[in-house]
Amino acid sequence: MSDPQLDRPPELEVYIQPPPASALNGAAVIVLDIFRATTVHAALFSGGASAVYPVEDFTAGVALRDAVPGSRLIGEVGALPPPEADFGNSPTEFDAMDLTDWTVVHVTSNGTRALVGASQADFVLSGCLRNMSAGIRHVLAQQAQRVAIVCSGDHGGTAPSVEDTFAAGAHVTAIKRMAPESVLKGGARLALKLYHAYGRSPSRAFADSPHGDHLQKLGFQADFKYAGDIDADSTVIELGADDSGRPVLKRVPALLH
Repeated sequence: MSDPQLDRPPELEVYIQPPPASALNGAAVIVLDIFRATTVHAALFSGGASAVYPVEDFTAGVALRDAVPGSRLIGEVGALPPPEADFGNSPTEFDAMDLTDWTVVHVTSNGTRALVGASQADFVLSGCLRNMSAGIRHVLAQQAQRVAIVCSGDHGGTAPSVEDTFAAGAHVTAIKRMAPESVLKGGARLALKLYHAYGRSPSRAFADSPHGDHLQKLGFQADFKYAGDIDADSTVIELGADDSGRPVLKRVPALLH
């Protein structure tokens, strides 16, 4: 199918740090955490995982793992897994694993918090550069009058992130290609300028990231190539709620080109 045609052009905003939940009312949202959470989600679902529960901290994560039979707890504190985690938070850690039917409880410093914070929006995807076009087609198909891209940021969402803002600019560019009449708000224009300032090159942006510096020192260099592989797959990951009302991510069928 062709890219969705909108009855009215949407307004497109980028939040370079997670906004108050009320700012996302009525919006279709894509949450980005490029080095970690949302790229990990792409790896998990590409590997066969069936559900991922985003959780804000490990106290809640341990409790949820105990409450959901057979689930695994993954994540990080300061980029490394704490003792209570079953696995870490590197996308390449999961890329080579058979994850068929895994149920995962996921805790990170930034991305899972941003997803939980966005959970009251009308429609929410966990997005990254690897599944960018597939996610955008899904968002535009919602015919929403507001599209919001939320960058998870650094330091618990209290500071902007180079890699997330760059990726947001890449998303803005793709949305304008698919829906040329989209109206860019201030944050979207800022992200677009940063995307072009790095020559549309993920590797250049990632090399300028303080968070990237920290990950390199810990030996996670392979994650950068993985995270920067634009449109490497068509995994679309939507945030919903389970039968108990808890936020949960599930893979949904991708729309055809």
